[in-house]
Amino acid sequence: MNKIYAFLIIIPVIALLFFKALAFYEFDTKQRYIKNTIDTAAHKVMITGVLTKGDKEEMITNLNKLGDFAEENVILESGSINSNGSVSGLLPYTTGGILDRGEVFSIKVQSKNESLTSRIEGNSAVENGKLYYRAKAICRVEKKQTDE
Repeated sequence: MNKIYAFLIIIPVIALLFFKALAFYEFDTKQRYIKNTIDTAAHKVMITGVLTKGDKEEMITNLNKLGDFAEENVILESGSINSNGSVSGLLPYTTGGILDRGEVFSIKVQSKNESLTSRIEGNSAVENGKLYYRAKAICRVEKKQTDE
């Protein structure tokens, strides 16, 4: 009788926990790579003051290796910093626009596809119970001023 309980109850519970752990590991790993990808793009902007079309295409190509990211799901914004240190007036950034030293640059991405963790759990409080891959990077432009 004890073997029957082990087979009918304990083994399926262990299998379920194993699959949940794998799904969470997959989600966490992809989130880290997505964050690293947009941090790299933001770092380029921090140094140079501009995000070129080639840099944006490279970023989207790298993101698409990890999920389904469309160009409209990548939000680029720029703005300024108030004297108290808060970010204000974020406006859409056009690719190739040159930012001045001290301006703020922001990238926000969200995948079109739902994560495996969301499909297994199905109880996220965000987006009608769906959990997407998301990341956000904000930087302050630190390029050297040129004498013009």
